[in-house]
Amino acid sequence: PNLFAADPEYREAANQLAEKTWELTSFLVDVAGVELPDNGFSGTVVMHDACSALRELNIREQPRGLLGQQRGCREQALEHPDVCCGFGGLFCTKYPEISDRIADKKLADIRSRGAQADALISTDLGCLMHLGGKLHREAGAAALPVLHIAEVLAGMTGEEGD
Repeated sequence: PNLFAADPEYREAANQLAEKTWELTSFLVDVAGVELPDNGFSGTVVMHDACSALRELNIREQPRGLLGQQRGCREQALEHPDVCCGFGGLFCTKYPEISDRIADKKLADIRSRGAQADALISTDLGCLMHLGGKLHREAGAAALPVLHIAEVLAGMTGEEGD
């Protein structure tokens, strides 16, 4: 809506759209108040908080609350959970060397804190592509699996029976 604040023709339409647009975990927790069934997901995960979720949408606890509904899911907290992955939309395209170094730092935190982790989870597909791509380039098939939180909540983690 801020983009159209000075344009009366589009301002109201932008406000109406914004009022019914939600990030998935915020919708499930803050709007719908759902309690999800335990789908059998089991493992230790590290959670990457996307910059836009943390800084623009104030989303941090919602994904963790949903993961907590899976009895077998345990989070291994990162030392610096609020640090960027380096993707930043076009940032990684305009500044690939800087983006790569930022990803290296994030992955170092993930490796040091999540050495026993079974998966890296995020609510942001851009972050997952960026970090997952780097993990895969470095470790190939042995890379730490990366999962969108929706995959975990829907029971679509690639395990037998999914």
